[in-house]
Amino acid sequence: MATGGRDEGAMAPDRKPNPGPRRTTADPGLFSGHSARYPDRVDTSPNVLKTAGPAAGSAVKPATINDVAAAAGVSRQTVTRALNDLPDVSAVTKQRVQDAAAALHYRPNRAAQRLVRGRDVTVGFVVGDLRNPYYPELAAELTRQAAERDWGVVVSDIGGQGGAERVDSVVSRVDAVIGHLVPAHRGLVAPRIPSVFLTDDPVDGVANVQFDYEGAVRDAVEHLMAGGRRRITMIDGGTRGSLRARLLQEALEQRGLPPAAVIHAPDTHMGGVAAITRLLEAAPQTDAVLCFNDVIAVGALKGFARARIRVPDDIAVIGIDGLDIGTLVTPELTTLAIDMGTVARHALDLADALFSGKSGSDLRRTVPHTLVVRESA
Repeated sequence: MATGGRDEGAMAPDRKPNPGPRRTTADPGLFSGHSARYPDRVDTSPNVLKTAGPAAGSAVKPATINDVAAAAGVSRQTVTRALNDLPDVSAVTKQRVQDAAAALHYRPNRAAQRLVRGRDVTVGFVVGDLRNPYYPELAAELTRQAAERDWGVVVSDIGGQGGAERVDSVVSRVDAVIGHLVPAHRGLVAPRIPSVFLTDDPVDGVANVQFDYEGAVRDAVEHLMAGGRRRITMIDGGTRGSLRARLLQEALEQRGLPPAAVIHAPDTHMGGVAAITRLLEAAPQTDAVLCFNDVIAVGALKGFARARIRVPDDIAVIGIDGLDIGTLVTPELTTLAIDMGTVARHALDLADALFSGKSGSDLRRTVPHTLVVRESA
């Protein structure tokens, strides 16, 4: 009987199965937002099982999906697709996988096959920094909507050192990947597994959920101008100019306003705090600030408070993302908000389309931002 995603051979008579060591901790970098299923996970327990075949009667471990993949010269995902007659596997590759499985006396887990054929899947959501509340808010929406499809979600923080190794780890455990991926990590994912990228700028050849800021940035500038603001500064995330900063400059130019001063800051709360000191030195005439995201904006509110500058009386502050944290500060944060539920729905729909064999280059969804006016501007 196959259980727990493992492929087990026949148990020796008069012998109780040894369940092996109990798993008490999550895999590094991973946690389950829903009951994640790994139908092809390699059995690492110390059980020694008797199998039929050339070595019948001797104590050997049964062949695993990794053994079949190595013998056939393909990935474990290709083995799964070939043995379950799923799309995007050539007849030649499928036969090679079947021959390798037969030679190794590989016995797929029937429950796992039913999950694969029945569309029950595990999605990996990869994020750059779980400390940024943007990611948990989106993960919550993904988890809820995935549960409605009887899908599981695994979340992996791939920021910092060892990110490539964590990307490789999560790819080996899931059926599809959704996430914000830097260019260096995209090549580790897209060629190996169905992938949906969440991005400001679309990535060719793969499924994308693209964020559209143009209309909301334009609305933000109009709102600031209506309040008499003319000297707008951008606190941009990272060290390179973002699409959001470029859109702000275009909106200002179209309305005859001077170009925005740009202050670069780490994409963190403390980055926003520190940016205010530099802003007051570099652009002391600033009367409004657009921040790369809400996290930086909340830090900027603190930085202005420390400098005894009143928001919004002396200076207006607008963030981007529409996170819940913006309603927990004083003054409450005006923001360019995105509907996380819509992002999650589009991402899961695109993953489903990829499972059906559609090409990623034809799959793209756009999610607009909306100006939400609160107290800070």
